[in-house]
Amino acid sequence: MPNTERSRPRISSVHQQVAAVIATRDFLLRMVDPKTMTVRDNAREIRREARALLRHYPPADQLRPVLEEGLSKNND
Repeated sequence: MPNTERSRPRISSVHQQVAAVIATRDFLLRMVDPKTMTVRDNAREIRREARALLRHYPPADQLRPVLEEGLSKNND
């Protein structure tokens, strides 16, 4: 599947993008917990949720500078 991230205009609000980042972390934590989710049994649901999270996930060129600035402030 081609990467269409740059071909579509971003219409997500800042709140939606922040929520997507937080929800994606929660999703990944559930993925690594074998008690909560098994890939074999839930492949379709995993793809659906991943697609929904990516809908508002900020692109790397926007996310990287924000994270680098925020993390450097926390480490000072």
